Amino acid sequence: MTDRGGRPGRRTVLALGAAAALASWPTAAPARTRTGPDWQALATSLDGVLLRPGSADYESARLPRNLQFAPEAHPEAIARCAHSADVAECLRFARRSGIRFAVRSGGHCYAGWSSDTPLVIDLARLDTVRVDGDQAELGPGTPLMTAYAELARHGVTVPAGTCPTVGLAGLALGGGHGVTSRAYGLTCDSLTEAEVVLADGRVVRCDAEREPELFWALRGAGNGNFGVVTSLRLRTHPAVDCTIFKYSWAWANAGRALAEWQPWAFSAPDRLWSNFHVWARPDGASVDAGGVLLGDSDELERLVAPLLARTGPTSSAAVATRPYLDSMLAYTGCRTVEACLRTGGQAFAAASHFFDGFLPDAAIGVLRGFADRRDPTAGAVTFTALGGAVNRVPADATAFRHRSSTLLAQYYAGWPADSPAEPRVRWVADAHATLAPYANGHAYQNYRDPHLADWRTAYYGEHLPRLERVKAAYDPDRVFDFPQAL
Repeated sequence: MTDRGGRPGRRTVLALGAAAALASWPTAAPARTRTGPDWQALATSLDGVLLRPGSADYESARLPRNLQFAPEAHPEAIARCAHSADVAECLRFARRSGIRFAVRSGGHCYAGWSSDTPLVIDLARLDTVRVDGDQAELGPGTPLMTAYAELARHGVTVPAGTCPTVGLAGLALGGGHGVTSRAYGLTCDSLTEAEVVLADGRVVRCDAEREPELFWALRGAGNGNFGVVTSLRLRTHPAVDCTIFKYSWAWANAGRALAEWQPWAFSAPDRLWSNFHVWARPDGASVDAGGVLLGDSDELERLVAPLLARTGPTSSAAVATRPYLDSMLAYTGCRTVEACLRTGGQAFAAASHFFDGFLPDAAIGVLRGFADRRDPTAGAVTFTALGGAVNRVPADATAFRHRSSTLLAQYYAGWPADSPAEPRVRWVADAHATLAPYANGHAYQNYRDPHLADWRTAYYGEHLPRLERVKAAYDPDRVFDFPQAL
């Protein structure tokens, strides 16, 4: 089976270039071809834990965060690695046994591809956080809220998002939009060094001087393409008090609110980040704008006054200034770090667009008409204002190519796992198609979209030839493969 780009798909046994590939690995006993992989041998070779069907933690461990794909997630084994040597042993075992594998830091792949292979190489136990001067060393499986909490003890943070359980590696290697992106840049922009287990078993440290092409590629295209990142070193930034806010408008004012919000949010001082939601619900559509200011409520009041003067009265408003960690908790709806980390998965569908300019009145009108259909399927379109530090990074400095965009849109619908997926998937596709004529054809690689036909161009654009050269240099046998692998 092949994917839409002609590459071997996820149902293909991962044995490409096997003869040449195995020559670079230490010799080992032959795999048991009639009875399947020797899982007990793998378990014995690891310092970590190998979970198999029937073991105590297997059922919870097998599930992806996107429960739409839970029925497909029945790996034969989940290797909870203790360190990079365990990762190398898992790669060695997979190649020797001719089985497919996936690498998982938090399990948040939108398409479920980090949980649906015979072997899942799980990095959740690689979750250390160590502050060293103005930088921090973080494990790839560190949940975001754990990272926020540990870093806040030192008065610092790293630019990231609001999903409390997402793994740091998954977030950083695809870019990493978040609530301080306009002030501090993307998560990948703060990455200064990474430890990587390569396809040939070597463990390397890469940065701007060592393995510079690999380091360039990891910052925006690193998820599952070139190796397994087992440690990340990032610059830290001040974790200052924040003001979180949310303003809502009556639906009659929705068009004006969205039209005025766009230039306001994009041109605001870097320390202000904001997004705008269009909610499509069976009982009627609604809109609101929220965000985070690295500052106090008095400053927010001054900054937001021109917007509110142009949009007309709000139907509700909520503003609160808190310490940084408390603000991140509040934004996710959690009271404590522990509660955040207990957050489970949800079935959902999503797609994305980048825009090079603000939505014109015609686009806003089309979107309002779409959202106001009283569709029984609940969904949302969220616009995030870019600009600031995100856009000041040169387009070729990292593999993240979306530096000239003004807005990022995410089309999203969630549902209970026991409800049918098809109506929600269709709603997301229809919402995506509604605004496609106004978008620039690009999509966010961290929002993996299994229905995206021209994903190579949408994710990577003009960086694609260089990324393919890096792929050929570091993974010539395509050991790292999945439906949207380079």
